[in-house]
Order: sequence, then C-alpha cells, then structure tokens
Amino acid sequence: MKKNLGIKLGKSFEFRGDIYKVFIFIIFVLLGTRMAYLQIIKKEKYNYLAQKNRVKLRKIDAERGNIYDSNGQLIVTNTLGYRLVYLNQRTVSKSQLEEMVEATGYTSDYLQKRIKYGEIVTYTKENILIEDLELQLAHKLMEKIGDYPYLEVQSYSKRKYIYDSLAAHTIGYVKKITEKEYEKLREEGYSPRDIVGKTGIEKVYDINMKGKPGYDYIEVNALNKAQKIEKSKEPTSGYNLHLSLDMRLQEHMEKIFEEENLSGALIALDAQTGKVLTMVSYPTYSLTTFSSKISQEEWSRISSDTRKPLTNKTISGEYPPGSVFKPFSAFAFFNNGLDPKTKIFDNGVYSIGKWSWKAWKKGGHGTVDFEKSIVESVNPYYYRFADQYGLEPIIETAGSFGYGKLSKIDVSGERAGVLPDEKWKKKKFKQSWFKGDTIILSIGQGYLLATPMQVAVSYMGLANRGKAYVPHVVDYMENGKDRINIEPEILYETNYPGWYYEALNKALINTVEKNNGTTKALRTKGLVVGAKSGSSQNSGFDKTHALVAGYFPADKQPKIVFTVLLEGAGGGGSVAGGVAKKFVDEYLKYYNEEIK
Repeated sequence: MKKNLGIKLGKSFEFRGDIYKVFIFIIFVLLGTRMAYLQIIKKEKYNYLAQKNRVKLRKIDAERGNIYDSNGQLIVTNTLGYRLVYLNQRTVSKSQLEEMVEATGYTSDYLQKRIKYGEIVTYTKENILIEDLELQLAHKLMEKIGDYPYLEVQSYSKRKYIYDSLAAHTIGYVKKITEKEYEKLREEGYSPRDIVGKTGIEKVYDINMKGKPGYDYIEVNALNKAQKIEKSKEPTSGYNLHLSLDMRLQEHMEKIFEEENLSGALIALDAQTGKVLTMVSYPTYSLTTFSSKISQEEWSRISSDTRKPLTNKTISGEYPPGSVFKPFSAFAFFNNGLDPKTKIFDNGVYSIGKWSWKAWKKGGHGTVDFEKSIVESVNPYYYRFADQYGLEPIIETAGSFGYGKLSKIDVSGERAGVLPDEKWKKKKFKQSWFKGDTIILSIGQGYLLATPMQVAVSYMGLANRGKAYVPHVVDYMENGKDRINIEPEILYETNYPGWYYEALNKALINTVEKNNGTTKALRTKGLVVGAKSGSSQNSGFDKTHALVAGYFPADKQPKIVFTVLLEGAGGGGSVAGGVAKKFVDEYLKYYNEEIK
C-alpha cells in the first residue's frame, strides 16, 4: 500500500507550467509564420536561388567577323585558343598545387597567385588559371585531364592574323577588355570577359565585328559537374570587313622598306573615293604577339627600338612637310595678287636686316617664276612672297586643304599635326610670332607639323581641283545576309580659281618630266605623273626626312594620290621618289588598264 506523503502542488508550479505552454506555442507560431513567409511570400526568390544552384549559365562567345582585302583574300580570321580553368575557386591543397606544377610547368608561386587573385567567371564560378595556353600544353593536359578533377581545359575563339605583321598598324589587334574600357562600353552590351579591338580597324569597327553572344543553361550536380544542357541560344556572328587595301601592293612595299632598311610611311589613295589602297608604316610588329601574352623581353625589345615600331607613322607620326607644302603657300600668294609669271632673281640668299635664309642650291637658281620655283624647289621665291604677304594667307590656305585637322580616317590613333599661328606660339612658348617664323613656314619648316595622311589628303584636293574625300580602309561590311557600304564622304571643298590648279599641275608634271626637276626619279613610260619632293630638317636625325607627294595620271582626271615619308633618309626627290616609283611600277602591274 502506497503511503500518502501529504504533499500538495501549489499554484506557483501550475502557473510556471502555463508559461511554458505559452512559450512553446509562440515558438511554433513563429516557426509557422517563417515557413509561410519563405514558402509563400518568398517562394519565387528561393525557387530562383535553388534553380541557380542547380542550373549554371554559360556564355557562348560570338564568332568575330573576318577581314578580307580588296581582292577577297582572307587577312584575319579566328582559330581555337585554349585556357586552363581551376574549379575550386580560391581554395587549393598542397597536393593539388604540386600536381598542377608538375602538369603545367608553371611555378607554384604563379599558380598560387592566380588561384588567390585571378579572375573568377561570374556565373560558373570558374577560376581562370592560365588564359592563353600553348597548343602543345593544352593537348597534353586534355589527354590527362581525368587525373585532375579540379581542372578543365576550355576552348575559345582566338584571333588569327594570317599575315601577322603585314599592315599591322592599319588592321590592329584584339585583347581582353580592361576595367576602364568595360565601364565605358558596358551600356553597349559588353561583358567583363569580352575581347575587344585595341588599335586599328579592329578597334574602330569592334562593335560591328563582335557579334552577339549566345548561352547554354547547364544542369549541374552537387559537385558542380555538368549533367545536361537544358536550354540554348545560338550566338550571332559579327560582320565581316572587306577592305580597300590591296595586300599584293602592301606586301611588295613593306618588303621594299625592309630590304632597304627604311623607316617611315607610304600611302596610296583612290582620288575619287578616298579608298586606301596601300598604307605602310614601317617598321612593323607582330599582331599575333600583341593579341596574346607578350614576354617582358619582347616588350623591352620593341619599346626600346628608336624607330618606334608601335607608332602608326601614317596617321600618328607628325613631321615638318618640307617643300611638299610649297603649293599651298603658292595658292596663298595667288589669292593675294601674285601673278605666277612674275619673276624674281635668286642669288642664293634672302635677307632681312641681319637675318638671312639660304637656297639649297649654292649660288641660287637665277631668274625664277612660279613654275621654276616648283620644278627646282626654289626656297627664296617663297621667302620673298611670304615676307610680302604675311602669315594669315598661308595659314588660311593650308587649313582649307586639311592641314591642322584630322582626316577622319577609320583607323584609330590619328593625330592632327600642328598648323601654327601667333596665338599658338604665344600659348606654347610664351613668345611673339616673328617674320622669320612666317618665312620658314612657307617652305614647310619651323613649327609646322603634318602627318603623311594630311599630306595625302591635301594632294587629293590638288588632284581633284579643290575636293577631297575622307580616307577609309573599309570598303563594305557583310554578315552573309546584310551588306553595309562605306560611301564616299567629302572631307573638304575649296573654291580657288581653276587656273591655280592648271598652273600647279603643269609645274608638278614638269618636276617629273624635266631634267632639272627634283622628282625625275618618278618618270614612267606611258604614264604622266605630277609630284613634288621635299627634304625637311629635324632634330631627331642626322639627315633630313625625305618626302614626295603627287598623283597620276596627271594629264587627265587623276586616279591615285600618293605620299612617301622616309625618316632621316636624306634627299626627297631621289630617295622618297625612288620608293614612290617602285609603288607606281607595282601598281601598273595590276591596274594598268584602269589608268588607261
């Protein structure tokens, strides 16, 4: 029989039990509320996150457009490149690191830095370990990739430059987008992993050539391994570019520059459209090297080369134009009343007080009119009339033919040169403009600087009696369905009287045809060429720069305008004229019928 201890539960204990029940109830209410919130109110969000863990988005890069020359010859296309991807994001074990060192040949320091600081792809979380794998290493790793479940070799579309260094400055190269470029271009649909044009037409037409990327939605397992593709969208290829460049002429002329160890530029334009037929900047560089990784040794070699192979001398090189500028000074004089038949006597020197400026010919050129001043390049003729008419007419005339202005060519990196005046000198040097400044400006020296392209478009204006077109390298674009033509665009038009051009044209022809002409090196059987040579002094070379500019056929509507500039090469007529003659001869091999 149980013994009754006589203990009675008090009210306080019962009260504590009630509190406990309420507490448990509240907990269940809160849990229920939270579950309802997550499963009903936030259903879409967490369903999206769950799907995101299950499905990965993989971007498929679009095929970048090809580039062809004027004859349909393929210049630039795409090939397969390879990259090595690390799948464990930022974590790595000692054994994995040792395995990767042995497999790749890269140092542990390099690999550790890449794992710790390298780029991780936004959607797939893959760590880009080695961006541009050498082909042999890529194949080796693909054969043994099963031994390294934390690595993956991925293929991608890589630019292939078939001619490598030919027309390198004009074509340009591509490379991965920088943060600065991405911030500027993100609104146009670019991503942080895009490859973009850095120079040349690759840069100018990048948006046209890049195309639109596609994508794959890939289902992955718990180990982040791909199981199947759930959804895809095919990428849209970019436009192909068809150039006006003739790579036969380009290759021939670059070979001339190489064989004769020349540094400088050569340009040939279609006078009636502005199409660029040949555009040589030499020395050149490897597009393949610059579009991939470049060693420190290679970079040091190129950047320390005094000939500046990375500078596009055709549109970025700024030089005193020398005597090729004289036609524009002459037009200024004509416009202020000078009769081209007016004669002066040149004894070899022109003096103002204690200041003197000499002719290039010792003892002078004797009696000189306008035509002889062009044919023999008589400096004192220009000294005298520059002194008489002053600076403003020369600046105004030169500006109307494109000096001091961009040509608007569709190649990146163009500079505008310098067309100086009193305000410019005051701002630049805190000095006044002197009469001597005007005198030497009239023969294309002093502060005046021009790019070879500016000289070419100024002579296009002379060839067309006052009209010049914007030079362009791309003739048209197409993507297999649509075609976009690059139509001729007027750069400038002048309204000088026709007799200015007639007088000058006759003089330019005689500069080639007469025995006392400075450009007789350009004489060509069956073709009339008009040209002017120049030798411009500079502080960077022992010898003068050699220049020649002209057009042909000069006895009828000219078809081709050309300019040659050779850095520190000496006499313009013989040296630059000789290079120009080699271009003319090569051109006639392919286009003689068009000239006729």
